[in-house]
Amino acid sequence: MLIAVCEDQKNDRQSLLECLYAELDRLRICAEILSYESSEALLAAAQKLSFQIYFLDILMVKTNGVEAARTLRARGMEAAIVFVTSSRDYFAEGFEVGAVHYLVKPYKKTDVRVALERCIKQVGKTERYIEIMVNREKRRILLSELIWAESKDKVCWLHLKSGEVRSYIQLDELQQLLCDPRFLRCHRSFLINMDLVNRVDKNCFYTIDDEQIPMRQAERASLRENYENYLFEKMRMRD
Repeated sequence: MLIAVCEDQKNDRQSLLECLYAELDRLRICAEILSYESSEALLAAAQKLSFQIYFLDILMVKTNGVEAARTLRARGMEAAIVFVTSSRDYFAEGFEVGAVHYLVKPYKKTDVRVALERCIKQVGKTERYIEIMVNREKRRILLSELIWAESKDKVCWLHLKSGEVRSYIQLDELQQLLCDPRFLRCHRSFLINMDLVNRVDKNCFYTIDDEQIPMRQAERASLRENYENYLFEKMRMRD
């Protein structure tokens, strides 16, 4: 996810960036934030980059934030917009461009949190990650990269699109850390990413890396039903 911050006051810009990075870290969301000191610089960058979220200061020299938002919308941009302002006098203009939220200076962490969460809800799917210890170093694992995991000999093997890694984390702990509906605990020793399953039969799930993942024998029917319900809800959300 790519986020743009346009704020001409250095201290305000730095304060907002710090709040945003803290919230992204709390939410375990991977995102890059690019900051600009003028609307002109932002609009030039937006011609080459696809930002999903914009934080625009309203009161800026030359092109103000509202005018910049109108230009972005005129180009067909559908990203989430948050206006940053020291005055409440400009709220009406936000309706014209479909602003998601307003942040009034000085910033409060709780207000930035609400603004970012509203933006994330509007833009849809975000790239979440977890942090685990691998070879005595903390490593970030994108949820979309994890195909399946297996607990074996007190070690958890995470099978990623890029290969496998080993961590001394319990599978129960990993499942709680993931906390995402796409992951299904299909066996005492296995969990799978249902987004990365190719097919299923009476006994097993078959993943995109051609692995055969077993189901708990006593729960095979309910596990297949869980998988089918997940696919149905996923398709429904796209419609």
